[in-house]
Amino acid sequence: MKNEPSVQPNTRGLLAHAQRKAAETQQRVHQTIDQLLREQEVVNFNSVAKAAQVTKSYLYANADVRERIEALRAKFSLERVERQQAERKLYQARTDKTKEVLLAAKDRRIKVLEEENCKLKAQLKEAYGKLYEQV
Repeated sequence: MKNEPSVQPNTRGLLAHAQRKAAETQQRVHQTIDQLLREQEVVNFNSVAKAAQVTKSYLYANADVRERIEALRAKFSLERVERQQAERKLYQARTDKTKEVLLAAKDRRIKVLEEENCKLKAQLKEAYGKLYEQV
């Protein structure tokens, strides 16, 4: 057997290409997230994966991307809940105002009917008085 140095395969170019491709993919994902934010779209794993043309497993496996998406998703969930609560309060305020308007209208109607009732009672007393005088 000869003592020849073992031949090592030259994989530096392949590794460099893989690293460059991974960096480009990560940059594309971050750009996609930024674009979704600018367009005020929903940011979640499905929307980012679809827009960036990567798999969801890539997003979950990449720690910094995963943390960013989870943070944005939590932020938007909180904002959505707060917005829904504000809308509910506004609706409730409108409902309360509507009730107040209806009650005020009913109060006015009751007052008119009470006045009319008093007039009719007075007219009835007069009619009874005239009827009593005739008998």
